[in-house]
Amino acid sequence: MTKSLVQTHAGDDSDGRIWGIEGRNILLILVGLVLSVGLAMMLFRQQAHSPALCFVVGLAPLVLSVVYVITLRQGKPKAFDTDLLESLIAGRAWAHSANQPRNPLKVHERA
Repeated sequence: MTKSLVQTHAGDDSDGRIWGIEGRNILLILVGLVLSVGLAMMLFRQQAHSPALCFVVGLAPLVLSVVYVITLRQGKPKAFDTDLLESLIAGRAWAHSANQPRNPLKVHERA
């Protein structure tokens, strides 16, 4: 009696792709699209601005979300964007400091 091999696909952890964009990233782009349409409509309904200005200002959230996804999320490791932000805010983050303190045990060994 032989045991059969069952393919479980345990290594598949993809969220899927839509138009070449990974699953969770498409949600960020859709949120940017909804915000863009809402902002453009809000400005257009006031009738104090030209339609071209409403379109350009309304396009900002969509452009920002697409740039964010393409530069910091698409094709990068899962926490790349948050690690980069932490590195920019806190400094070298995971890297060791250039000025390491001296090892107190080695000082006693020399004496």
